[in-house]
Amino acid sequence: RRPPRYREAAYAAIKEAILAGRLAGGEPLVEERIAAALGISRTPVREALAILEHEGLIAPRYGKGLFIRELTREEFMEMFTANEVIEPYLARRAAWHATDDHLTQLQAAIDRGRQAAADVNIYESLRSGRDFHYWLGTAAGNARLTEFVVHNEEQADLYLISLGNDQILSSTHMEASNREHQNILDAIRARDPEAAARFIIVHGQSLRERWIPLFRSLAQDVGPGMAVSASASVAPT
Repeated sequence: RRPPRYREAAYAAIKEAILAGRLAGGEPLVEERIAAALGISRTPVREALAILEHEGLIAPRYGKGLFIRELTREEFMEMFTANEVIEPYLARRAAWHATDDHLTQLQAAIDRGRQAAADVNIYESLRSGRDFHYWLGTAAGNARLTEFVVHNEEQADLYLISLGNDQILSSTHMEASNREHQNILDAIRARDPEAAARFIIVHGQSLRERWIPLFRSLAQDVGPGMAVSASASVAPT
């Protein structure tokens, strides 16, 4: 049973490295380099990459290997439209069912987002958003819908990360998300399901307005991503 454990470890390490900006969107994910960085054989790395490809987080490009998958503006809109249908339901349920621990975890995610905005740390800001939406779904008590929402968040975040620091979120944008998350949490604390649903709809609409300019249209050419070495950067730090 050792290979599945290595595969799961490789999957987690590769995904974390991408979401933390240590693997670039503009260069291929090379099995040999990743395996050497993790100190394991190529087989579990190949299996981990296959899982990430199946999840739609990476994809082949021009026959040159696997890269972080680039979302189009149309796909981004579809994902966030889907989230806007689901998340008001989760917010209402969270207002009814959130425990003290859920409220603590939600506030902690916001606080990490505020620190990330102060530090202008894009990766931690995006991570805090994913954590917030995860704990919102957890508080609502629906693991399947939570997984769906967080997966969409990850896909959008991976694309934003692949653009490079100079093209994505400003500290003003980060703090706007923090304020919107706080409004949602305050409504949940007040046990006001309709206010929680309303604030999460506003949050989704605001995100679309802030992020749409960053996503290419189907009619546009694909631009280059960041140039960060994929040789050793996958190793956990």
